[in-house]
Amino acid sequence: EFMALRLLNGTNCSGRLQVFYNGTWGSVCSNSMTPETLSLACKELGCGDRGSLEARQPYGRLSGTAWLDRVECGERNSSFWQCPSAPWDPQSCHDLRDETHITCEGSQPETPPAPTAACPSTPSCTEREKIRAVGGEKGCSGRVEVWHRGSWGTVCDDSWDMRDAEVACRQLGCGPAVSALAEAAFGEGSGPVWLERVECRGTEPSLQDCWARPGDSGACRHKEDAAVNCSGIGCAGPSPLPGLVLPFLSSCHAGPTRGRPTGSGRVSLPVVICIVLGALLCLLLALLAGRVGSARA
Repeated sequence: EFMALRLLNGTNCSGRLQVFYNGTWGSVCSNSMTPETLSLACKELGCGDRGSLEARQPYGRLSGTAWLDRVECGERNSSFWQCPSAPWDPQSCHDLRDETHITCEGSQPETPPAPTAACPSTPSCTEREKIRAVGGEKGCSGRVEVWHRGSWGTVCDDSWDMRDAEVACRQLGCGPAVSALAEAAFGEGSGPVWLERVECRGTEPSLQDCWARPGDSGACRHKEDAAVNCSGIGCAGPSPLPGLVLPFLSSCHAGPTRGRPTGSGRVSLPVVICIVLGALLCLLLALLAGRVGSARA
């Protein structure tokens, strides 16, 4: 279910521990929390080998999801995901005092800031404005960049596919995706790589709602920047034959296709022309056969 950990509403390597499961982020309860559990959680987060529990929050009813309780890691467990726990349950914690707030001894590497933009720094900025396509035409094709921590950054092409591209194109307001491109097809970006191994189901409203690994660890380089070609809105390309309407052959599809496409799910123009010409040829042969039969009679 694309599980991952994060620390929320805290500073670098400290905050409320949450787990991503079944498409939703939820809290981890602190009941039966062992030192080994804290250690493995910090390792998973890239924040050192040790951690400590922070003071529990004041009493109050938990309003969000809480996935895990009684996570009891031991010396034999080498990963947080191998530790025994209570069954997955979105109502694991009863109140705010049960949520896990931890502080790890390490710190995540700082990412150098990239040039800032006006819109995403304002409180009224929408999710649609926190993504852009750079290097293509009309903002509907190009290198995918997202706004995070006050700067624009790119998306790594690891596991980048049509489901991810569908979400990106929908978030851009550019209609269905035509292709998902990799290997910096629209040129290499600059600044941080914010997302790695994006795993969208295709129905999310934005890339920020998809599961992904934080990409600021330096494992992915800009030569692996992901890109998209979107169909655009209200675009219709020329038909190869008079009177034949092919709305999916859009002029908005044009754009560089360097790199390895990860699948488009579309029919190319040469294939369509072959199909049409083949159908016409079959019709012509049928008419000729009819005439031959009439002449013999």
